[in-house]
Amino acid sequence: MSSKWSVVDVLPPLGDEEVQLWRIELDGAENLIDRYSSLLSAAEQTQARRHRAGLVRDHFIVGRACLRVLLGNAFGIGSRDVSITKGINGKPETPPIGGRSISFNIAHSKSTVLIALRPQGPVGVDVEYLDRLTDTMEVARANFTENESNILAAISDLEARLRSFYCYWTRKEAIVKADGRGLLLPLASFDVSFESMDAQPVRVNETSDAEGKIYFVTDLDLGDKAVAALALESSTSHVSRFLFPLGSRHAAEAG
Repeated sequence: MSSKWSVVDVLPPLGDEEVQLWRIELDGAENLIDRYSSLLSAAEQTQARRHRAGLVRDHFIVGRACLRVLLGNAFGIGSRDVSITKGINGKPETPPIGGRSISFNIAHSKSTVLIALRPQGPVGVDVEYLDRLTDTMEVARANFTENESNILAAISDLEARLRSFYCYWTRKEAIVKADGRGLLLPLASFDVSFESMDAQPVRVNETSDAEGKIYFVTDLDLGDKAVAALALESSTSHVSRFLFPLGSRHAAEAG
């Protein structure tokens, strides 16, 4: 899977066998509020007002508007016509249109938003910026398997341990988000202890199926300050990586 993020000016269609992964960098997003806020539904605008004024509110508005733009583009409808509801266990979803279903997932950390779209099967994505104030071992012992915690504890270099911790965390969160059961699937119930992952299989056993469920997890390259992961039920899906054209008039007017 190529790790390159492609720059586009016009949003491409979503292929039937494709996974689109979009990276949105929100630096300067406050200058786009007027352009993007009108794309939100009335409920989303109310939700935005509940956030404290400033970057948190601005990031929510632009991130949710971009999700609407991408879903509208994938369905071939206006972004204002996209219906986003909560399904089982509260996972956001959108109903099929014209016989076509699209799964999606969104993740946000600091100034980065990742949005994944897939017409065939579930998808999960997570992103985290490295926080040196995190007590990695305390959090790991509460949320990771014993094997993962032992591996972290054996890493003497604190910077390497911090990055490994967040790699484990984003991988696990991506799986949980793809699975859709939320807290019903504890992070400590499955192990993702690999040095690096590129469509590597992870078996989740917390399921009625005795054989469990397998997700294929890939680490995403976001530079030195952040880590991210993508989880799918397929190891052969074609994943396209794009940088969302925030300043593009085409994208902003897609609604």
